[in-house]
Amino acid sequence: MKLRGALRLDVASFSCDGGRDYNEDAVAECEAFGAIRLLMLADGAGGQGGGDVAAKTALDAARAEFFRMPAFSNDTLRRCIQRADQAVRAKQTSEARLSRMASTFVALLADYRRGEVLLGNLGDSRCYVFRGDRVMAQSYDHSLVQRFVDAGLYPVEKLRQHPKRNVLYASLGANDEAVPPCLSESPVQLQPGDGALLCSDGVWELLEDALLGQMHSNSATVQVWRDQLIAAVHSRMPVGHDNFSAILMRCLRWEGIEGDDDLRTVQPMAC
Repeated sequence: MKLRGALRLDVASFSCDGGRDYNEDAVAECEAFGAIRLLMLADGAGGQGGGDVAAKTALDAARAEFFRMPAFSNDTLRRCIQRADQAVRAKQTSEARLSRMASTFVALLADYRRGEVLLGNLGDSRCYVFRGDRVMAQSYDHSLVQRFVDAGLYPVEKLRQHPKRNVLYASLGANDEAVPPCLSESPVQLQPGDGALLCSDGVWELLEDALLGQMHSNSATVQVWRDQLIAAVHSRMPVGHDNFSAILMRCLRWEGIEGDDDLRTVQPMAC
């Protein structure tokens, strides 16, 4: 029996070195009960052998916590982020070279039988939810410049140009102020054609929100959208540009069968 509001989610992803010699980004996806799906992205910091460990450690810990109690709720997202933070902090003490590693974390939790999603993040990796070319929902940056914007001290349209735009005051493994993660106040209702984008700052720093919305609206499939996004970053990135990664989700009409279970893991396209 088809459920009211149910959707099918088409997902694609990529993770690219950019202009760096190694990649400290990581993406992951998992699913439980054939109904609840978790998309995650982490952008590690701490130098070669540190940031990549932080990102992978965070996603592995969050995945394990999700499967422990995979409910569609803000509490699930909160637990996943807390567990990821604990895992990164524990890893920091295991080797001297890892002592300063940290990672951003952004996640989208979807109940595609009900056609709803929740967002959660710590740091400045972003999640956007689109309807056509319009941003319906967006995660919150835990960055110094975002604080300037919130205080009315700096214009939001110039956020991407500020020299300290990459300075964070909260991330996994580096959260001295004990800032709580940012979570959706209520579920975002989706319909066929809507999309979501989780991306590291290596993507959104080069592409304005309006352009990201246009690329979503103008792409017939999630695969076309992914390829256009990669090409857009490549065409704009300077020498030595940061790693850039994303998970893209497109909502389609649901044609599944009640009780159908499917456990998945995403393999990001290299570029």
